[in-house]
Amino acid sequence: MKYLFTIVSLFIISVCYSQNIEPIDIDYFNPVTYNGKVKVSQDSQLENFMETHVGLNKKRRGFYGYRVKIYAQNHQNARSQANAIRLRFEYSRHKAYVTYTEPNFEVVVGDFTNRFEAVALLEDLIKDYPEAYIVKTIISYPNHNE
Repeated sequence: MKYLFTIVSLFIISVCYSQNIEPIDIDYFNPVTYNGKVKVSQDSQLENFMETHVGLNKKRRGFYGYRVKIYAQNHQNARSQANAIRLRFEYSRHKAYVTYTEPNFEVVVGDFTNRFEAVALLEDLIKDYPEAYIVKTIISYPNHNE
């Protein structure tokens, strides 16, 4: 029994000792060692995929986001009313657009990348436009220079 206990103890000690990590001093940010060169190996199909992806995004002229719809009608004067609403829209920080989605002429406002921004505008607009609601649509690319 003593012999078995000694062997098991030695085994446990050797396992515990092998788990210790010895630090190695390597300076990964030394430009002299690596000469500042990076070699990228990639499949040729990846480049074709990226060209296709960029081409499709250029055709789309935007990406999915949110706008607030303030007007949607399909009667005879709907187009002129939609243009009039767009022209007298008073919230100058947000652009208004007239769109036609069969059979309605619609006025939508804003280019929001997330729903939370659209909800904030909706809360302001609901006083003047009680029928307003949020729609998910393709929006223009935001201008980050402002």
